Amino acid sequence: MLYIASVIYNKRISDIASLDEIFSFSDSIGKDDIKLIVVDNSDETSELTSEEQEMIVSRNIKYIQNGTNLGLSKAYNKAFDYAVSISSDPESDFMFLIDDDTSLTKEYISGIYTEVSKSDNLSDGVNVITGLISADGRPMSPTVGFRFAYKDSDYIVSPGVYDDICCINSGMAVRLSALKEIGGFDESLFLDMVDYTMLYKLSEKKKCKVLVIPENIVQSFSGRDEKDKEALYRRYEIYKKDFATFCKITGRSRLYAWLHLLKRKIAIEIKS
Repeated sequence: MLYIASVIYNKRISDIASLDEIFSFSDSIGKDDIKLIVVDNSDETSELTSEEQEMIVSRNIKYIQNGTNLGLSKAYNKAFDYAVSISSDPESDFMFLIDDDTSLTKEYISGIYTEVSKSDNLSDGVNVITGLISADGRPMSPTVGFRFAYKDSDYIVSPGVYDDICCINSGMAVRLSALKEIGGFDESLFLDMVDYTMLYKLSEKKKCKVLVIPENIVQSFSGRDEKDKEALYRRYEIYKKDFATFCKITGRSRLYAWLHLLKRKIAIEIKS
Protein backbone atom coordinates (compact mmCIF):
# COMPACT_ATOMS: atom_id res chain seq x y z
CA MET A 1 0.00 0.00 0.00
CA LEU A 2 1.20 3.48 -0.86
CA TYR A 3 -0.07 6.30 1.35
CA ILE A 4 0.39 9.71 -0.25
CA ALA A 5 0.56 12.48 2.37
CA SER A 6 0.16 16.14 1.48
CA VAL A 7 0.04 19.00 3.98
CA ILE A 8 -1.85 22.10 2.87
CA TYR A 9 -1.67 25.55 4.43
CA ASN A 10 -4.32 28.19 3.69
CA LYS A 11 -5.25 26.30 0.53
CA ARG A 12 -8.08 24.09 -0.64
CA ILE A 13 -7.71 20.39 -1.39
CA SER A 14 -8.27 21.19 -5.06
CA ASP A 15 -5.14 23.41 -4.97
CA ILE A 16 -2.80 20.42 -4.52
CA ALA A 17 -0.67 20.63 -7.64
CA SER A 18 -0.47 16.90 -8.42
CA LEU A 19 -4.06 15.93 -7.65
CA ASP A 20 -4.97 15.13 -11.27
CA GLU A 21 -1.82 13.03 -11.75
CA ILE A 22 -2.52 11.05 -8.57
CA PHE A 23 -6.12 10.37 -9.60
CA SER A 24 -5.12 9.54 -13.17
CA PHE A 25 -2.55 6.98 -12.04
CA SER A 26 -4.90 5.48 -9.48
CA ASP A 27 -7.55 5.07 -12.18
CA SER A 28 -5.03 3.53 -14.59
CA ILE A 29 -4.05 0.70 -12.27
CA GLY A 30 -7.61 0.05 -11.17
CA LYS A 31 -6.62 -0.82 -7.61
CA ASP A 32 -7.21 0.52 -4.14
CA ASP A 33 -3.51 0.31 -3.29
CA ILE A 34 -3.09 4.09 -3.15
CA LYS A 35 -4.63 6.29 -0.49
CA LEU A 36 -4.33 10.05 -0.34
CA ILE A 37 -4.09 11.63 3.11
CA VAL A 38 -4.52 15.41 3.23
CA VAL A 39 -3.63 17.24 6.43
CA ASP A 40 -5.03 20.77 6.52
CA ASN A 41 -2.81 23.09 8.57
CA SER A 42 -4.74 26.22 7.61
CA ASP A 43 -4.99 28.94 10.24
CA GLU A 44 -8.77 28.95 10.16
CA THR A 45 -11.22 26.13 9.77
CA SER A 46 -13.25 26.52 6.60
CA GLU A 47 -16.19 24.45 5.51
CA LEU A 48 -15.68 22.05 2.65
CA THR A 49 -17.60 22.81 -0.52
CA SER A 50 -20.05 20.21 -1.79
CA GLU A 51 -17.61 19.45 -4.63
CA GLU A 52 -14.78 18.87 -2.13
CA GLN A 53 -16.98 16.64 0.04
CA GLU A 54 -17.96 14.61 -3.01
CA MET A 55 -14.30 14.27 -4.06
CA ILE A 56 -13.24 13.13 -0.58
CA VAL A 57 -15.93 10.45 -0.54
CA SER A 58 -15.60 9.27 -4.16
CA ARG A 59 -11.79 9.20 -3.99
CA ASN A 60 -11.65 7.73 -0.48
CA ILE A 61 -9.41 10.57 0.73
CA LYS A 62 -8.56 10.86 4.41
CA TYR A 63 -8.95 14.55 5.22
CA ILE A 64 -7.58 15.75 8.57
CA GLN A 65 -8.45 19.33 9.46
CA ASN A 66 -6.42 20.80 12.32
CA GLY A 67 -7.93 24.28 12.49
CA THR A 68 -4.50 25.76 13.11
CA ASN A 69 -0.95 25.52 11.80
CA LEU A 70 0.61 22.70 13.81
CA GLY A 71 3.81 22.80 11.77
CA LEU A 72 5.06 20.29 9.23
CA SER A 73 6.37 17.60 11.62
CA LYS A 74 3.14 17.35 13.61
CA ALA A 75 1.09 17.35 10.42
CA TYR A 76 3.21 14.57 8.93
CA ASN A 77 2.81 12.60 12.14
CA LYS A 78 -0.96 12.92 11.89
CA ALA A 79 -0.78 11.35 8.44
CA PHE A 80 1.73 8.74 9.62
CA ASP A 81 -0.35 7.75 12.67
CA TYR A 82 -3.40 7.32 10.47
CA ALA A 83 -1.49 5.24 7.90
CA VAL A 84 -0.10 2.95 10.61
CA SER A 85 -3.53 2.59 12.20
CA ILE A 86 -5.08 1.17 9.02
CA SER A 87 -2.05 -0.53 7.45
CA SER A 88 -2.28 -4.29 7.29
CA ASP A 89 1.49 -4.53 6.75
CA PRO A 90 3.66 -1.59 7.93
CA GLU A 91 6.73 -3.62 6.96
CA SER A 92 5.77 -3.40 3.29
CA ASP A 93 3.75 -0.18 3.12
CA PHE A 94 5.26 3.25 2.45
CA MET A 95 4.23 6.86 3.03
CA PHE A 96 4.91 9.11 0.05
CA LEU A 97 5.40 12.79 0.93
CA ILE A 98 4.49 15.60 -1.43
CA ASP A 99 4.32 19.36 -0.96
CA ASP A 100 1.06 20.96 -2.01
CA ASP A 101 2.98 22.73 -4.80
CA THR A 102 4.98 19.71 -5.96
CA SER A 103 4.32 18.95 -9.63
CA LEU A 104 4.56 15.19 -10.04
CA THR A 105 4.32 13.35 -13.31
CA LYS A 106 2.29 10.20 -13.69
CA GLU A 107 5.58 8.45 -14.47
CA TYR A 108 7.10 9.58 -11.16
CA ILE A 109 4.15 8.26 -9.17
CA SER A 110 4.29 5.03 -11.17
CA GLY A 111 8.00 4.67 -10.43
CA ILE A 112 7.46 4.98 -6.69
CA TYR A 113 4.44 2.69 -6.73
CA THR A 114 6.25 0.03 -8.77
CA GLU A 115 9.08 -0.20 -6.24
CA VAL A 116 6.73 -0.25 -3.27
CA SER A 117 4.66 -3.02 -4.88
CA LYS A 118 7.53 -5.39 -5.61
CA SER A 119 7.14 -8.66 -3.75
CA ASP A 120 10.77 -8.58 -2.59
CA ASN A 121 10.69 -5.03 -1.23
CA LEU A 122 11.39 -6.38 2.26
CA SER A 123 14.55 -8.23 1.32
CA ASP A 124 16.52 -5.41 -0.30
CA GLY A 125 16.82 -3.33 2.86
CA VAL A 126 15.59 -0.14 1.15
CA ASN A 127 13.55 2.06 3.47
CA VAL A 128 13.49 5.27 1.44
CA ILE A 129 12.65 5.84 -2.24
CA THR A 130 13.12 9.12 -4.07
CA GLY A 131 13.73 10.46 -7.56
CA LEU A 132 16.11 12.95 -9.12
CA ILE A 133 14.99 16.43 -8.13
CA SER A 134 16.14 19.70 -9.61
CA ALA A 135 15.45 23.37 -8.93
CA ASP A 136 16.36 26.49 -10.88
CA GLY A 137 17.85 24.36 -13.65
CA ARG A 138 20.32 22.37 -11.53
CA PRO A 139 20.34 19.25 -9.33
CA MET A 140 19.30 19.78 -5.70
CA SER A 141 18.32 16.36 -4.27
CA PRO A 142 19.45 13.74 -3.35
CA THR A 143 22.86 14.69 -1.99
CA VAL A 144 25.64 12.78 -0.27
CA GLY A 145 24.76 14.66 2.93
CA PHE A 146 23.93 18.05 4.36
CA ARG A 147 26.68 20.52 3.52
CA PHE A 148 27.61 24.06 4.61
CA ALA A 149 28.37 24.77 0.95
CA TYR A 150 27.59 22.34 -1.85
CA LYS A 151 29.84 21.47 -4.78
CA ASP A 152 28.80 19.61 -7.93
CA SER A 153 30.10 16.27 -6.68
CA ASP A 154 27.80 16.45 -3.64
CA TYR A 155 24.72 15.91 -5.81
CA ILE A 156 23.57 12.43 -6.77
CA VAL A 157 22.55 12.45 -10.42
CA SER A 158 22.35 8.72 -11.22
CA PRO A 159 19.68 6.19 -10.20
CA GLY A 160 20.75 3.42 -7.85
CA VAL A 161 20.86 2.31 -4.23
CA TYR A 162 22.79 4.46 -1.78
CA ASP A 163 23.48 4.32 1.94
CA ASP A 164 23.06 7.27 4.30
CA ILE A 165 22.34 9.98 1.76
CA CYS A 166 20.02 12.97 2.15
CA CYS A 167 16.98 14.05 0.15
CA ILE A 168 14.20 16.55 0.51
CA ASN A 169 10.83 15.44 1.80
CA SER A 170 8.89 16.23 -1.36
CA GLY A 171 8.83 13.23 -3.67
CA MET A 172 10.23 10.88 -1.01
CA ALA A 173 8.58 7.65 0.16
CA VAL A 174 9.46 6.08 3.52
CA ARG A 175 8.68 2.60 4.83
CA LEU A 176 6.16 2.80 7.66
CA SER A 177 7.97 0.32 9.90
CA ALA A 178 11.24 2.28 9.59
CA LEU A 179 9.47 5.52 10.46
CA LYS A 180 7.85 3.79 13.42
CA GLU A 181 11.24 2.64 14.68
CA ILE A 182 12.49 6.24 14.96
CA GLY A 183 9.24 7.52 16.45
CA GLY A 184 7.98 9.31 13.36
CA PHE A 185 8.95 12.88 12.61
CA ASP A 186 10.67 15.02 15.24
CA GLU A 187 8.06 17.45 16.55
CA SER A 188 10.66 19.82 17.99
CA LEU A 189 11.02 20.99 14.39
CA PHE A 190 8.26 23.24 13.09
CA LEU A 191 8.95 23.51 9.36
CA ASP A 192 12.59 23.18 8.32
CA MET A 193 15.12 20.31 8.44
CA VAL A 194 12.31 17.81 9.05
CA ASP A 195 13.50 15.59 6.22
CA TYR A 196 17.22 15.75 7.03
CA THR A 197 16.57 15.01 10.70
CA MET A 198 14.39 12.03 9.85
CA LEU A 199 17.09 10.63 7.55
CA TYR A 200 19.77 11.23 10.20
CA LYS A 201 17.74 9.21 12.70
CA LEU A 202 17.29 6.42 10.16
CA SER A 203 21.07 6.43 9.65
CA GLU A 204 21.59 6.06 13.40
CA LYS A 205 19.46 2.92 13.25
CA LYS A 206 21.29 1.62 10.14
CA LYS A 207 18.02 1.99 8.25
CA CYS A 208 18.93 4.68 5.72
CA LYS A 209 19.30 2.71 2.50
CA VAL A 210 17.84 4.87 -0.28
CA LEU A 211 16.68 3.82 -3.73
CA VAL A 212 16.93 6.62 -6.29
CA ILE A 213 14.62 5.95 -9.24
CA PRO A 214 15.20 7.34 -12.76
CA GLU A 215 12.31 9.80 -12.60
CA ASN A 216 12.50 13.56 -12.24
CA ILE A 217 10.80 16.39 -10.40
CA VAL A 218 11.34 20.07 -10.97
CA GLN A 219 10.79 21.53 -7.51
CA SER A 220 9.64 25.06 -6.84
CA PHE A 221 9.85 26.70 -3.43
CA SER A 222 7.16 29.10 -2.28
CA GLY A 223 8.66 32.38 -1.19
CA ARG A 224 11.90 31.95 -3.11
CA ASP A 225 11.09 35.04 -5.20
CA GLU A 226 9.97 37.04 -2.16
CA LYS A 227 11.60 40.48 -2.03
CA ASP A 228 9.97 41.97 1.05
CA LYS A 229 12.62 42.09 3.77
CA GLU A 230 10.17 41.78 6.67
CA ALA A 231 8.61 38.65 5.14
CA LEU A 232 12.04 37.19 4.49
CA TYR A 233 13.11 37.78 8.08
CA ARG A 234 9.91 36.28 9.46
CA ARG A 235 10.67 33.16 7.44
CA TYR A 236 14.30 33.32 8.61
CA GLU A 237 13.25 33.29 12.28
CA ILE A 238 11.41 29.99 11.73
CA TYR A 239 14.41 28.54 9.92
CA LYS A 240 16.80 29.82 12.59
CA LYS A 241 15.05 27.95 15.39
CA ASP A 242 14.66 24.74 13.39
CA PHE A 243 18.25 24.77 12.13
CA ALA A 244 19.62 25.26 15.65
CA THR A 245 17.53 22.27 16.77
CA PHE A 246 18.79 20.22 13.81
CA CYS A 247 22.39 21.01 14.73
CA LYS A 248 21.79 19.98 18.33
CA ILE A 249 20.19 16.67 17.28
CA THR A 250 22.93 15.85 14.79
CA GLY A 251 25.86 16.93 16.98
CA ARG A 252 26.92 19.96 14.96
CA SER A 253 28.54 22.76 16.93
CA ARG A 254 27.01 26.12 17.83
CA LEU A 255 29.73 27.73 15.73
CA TYR A 256 28.64 25.70 12.71
CA ALA A 257 25.02 26.74 13.26
CA TRP A 258 25.99 30.40 13.72
CA LEU A 259 28.09 30.45 10.55
CA HIS A 260 25.36 28.78 8.48
CA LEU A 261 22.71 31.17 9.78
CA LEU A 262 24.98 34.15 9.19
CA LYS A 263 25.42 33.04 5.59
CA ARG A 264 21.64 32.81 5.20
CA LYS A 265 21.16 36.23 6.80
CA ILE A 266 23.66 37.82 4.43
CA ALA A 267 21.81 36.23 1.51
CA ILE A 268 18.61 37.92 2.70
CA GLU A 269 20.33 41.29 2.80
CA ILE A 270 21.68 40.82 -0.70
CA LYS A 271 18.35 39.60 -2.04
CA SER A 272 16.26 42.39 -0.52
